[in-house]
Amino acid sequence: MRKIRLTFVEEGITAIAVLLDDKAPETAQLIWDILETPMENKAIHAMYTGRELSFGVPVERAEEARVFELPPENVTMFPLPGALIWNAYSPYQWLGTPNSVYDFGIFYGPEARIFLPTGWRPSNHFGDIVENLEEFAACCARCQREGMKLIRIERVE
Repeated sequence: MRKIRLTFVEEGITAIAVLLDDKAPETAQLIWDILETPMENKAIHAMYTGRELSFGVPVERAEEARVFELPPENVTMFPLPGALIWNAYSPYQWLGTPNSVYDFGIFYGPEARIFLPTGWRPSNHFGDIVENLEEFAACCARCQREGMKLIRIERVE
């Protein structure tokens, strides 16, 4: 069972997630490959989806052709707390942005839905936080009032 670690860098709060290799094998493999080296970025609290942090994955971390060839796997529009979700948008698909957008969604609470300014978005559920969700979720929630927070995502070897 492959695992990844998500850490709020400044706060020192960490959660461990398992990749759902059995339910989303190609998406889980993509994430594992993207994390060949650890990745840091500022996550922003989502506006439309509810209790979610959106972690933008730099496009140079994954081959565009591979990203857009992913099949629908373990698709949901109503993620549960701790669900990790993958989405990718072609150039101009995400609100006119001229570049591709890769999004690693971290869902931390109930009553979430993948409803965006562009409408409902069935999305690949590739992982679940299995350790320290409560403390991690509390820090996620603070992003609503404190703003973006630096998160580090890495493999647990």
